[in-house]
Amino acid sequence: MTNTVNETPRNDGALLNGSRDTTTKHQNAVRGGSVLLGTGALIGAALAVLLGAAFAQTPAASRPAGRAKPSPEQITLETRAAMEVLNQFVGRWDINGQSFDENDKPVGTFTGSAHYSFVMADNFLMGETTLTSGKFVLDQTDYFGYSPGLNKYTHVMLTELDKSMIYQQGEWMAEVGSFVFAVAAPLDSPKGTPRSVGLEYGFSNAGIAVTMSMQNGVKPMRKVRMLLTKSTQPAAPTGPDGMPLGGNVQYQQGDPAKMRAQMQQAVGQMTAQKQAMQQYMQGMNMGMDSQMDKMMDQQMDQGVTDQTRELLRGPE
Repeated sequence: MTNTVNETPRNDGALLNGSRDTTTKHQNAVRGGSVLLGTGALIGAALAVLLGAAFAQTPAASRPAGRAKPSPEQITLETRAAMEVLNQFVGRWDINGQSFDENDKPVGTFTGSAHYSFVMADNFLMGETTLTSGKFVLDQTDYFGYSPGLNKYTHVMLTELDKSMIYQQGEWMAEVGSFVFAVAAPLDSPKGTPRSVGLEYGFSNAGIAVTMSMQNGVKPMRKVRMLLTKSTQPAAPTGPDGMPLGGNVQYQQGDPAKMRAQMQQAVGQMTAQKQAMQQYMQGMNMGMDSQMDKMMDQQMDQGVTDQTRELLRGPE
């Protein structure tokens, strides 16, 4: 597998309604249901093969047949190239998408946003996605990586719609600028029905075209198609140290002497509050002790009075 980023401008998608997309100089020309589907005959065939293999057997987590043990230098070069490919995801994206039934008929539209960044010492790519359709909201988290031993990309998807973590392995198809992923671990339903989820990410000047193919048992496949375009929302402002700026910007960037005075004033207020609380508690304790003494005195007085009455009454 060659990990090469395809930087050639392309217009190789088809609109969700089946027609070819037209070249445009502005990404906002694509709206709502007109979401690019970056698939071709080669990608479709590869996805079909991967999905078929996922149903036929569970791939063993071992080195592919015919692949010699990679050297440390080879692992370093392959991993670096793989991270460069995954770097295409990095950033904040706006999402427009459609869901389709078994007959490839549109049944719903949705919007959302996604943010991708490298984590874990830059060994993995993490994506956080929120999709909205009417009053419904769906959160999803993705992790992408590269396994030198398998010479494959790996993908773990966690979504609110599924109790299982979806684990996939995939290939980067540099000649068409697309990722193709298929399940690499059993994904049976609670009733034991085999399931399959395939994903394709197609990169072009318009953004990232995503096609998710889902199949449950022998039922026809259903699909979801999305187009991710660079977000039009401005990023949160940050200071020189990279920290986000909030309501206390003036305090953070103010005079150090003033900051110390404010801190001392805050400490003084806290000390005064503590002293006031202690005085209040002492007053409560003293008040309770006084009330207890009074009650004891009353009980003793009542006892003496009763005894005196008995003596004065005498024998009957």
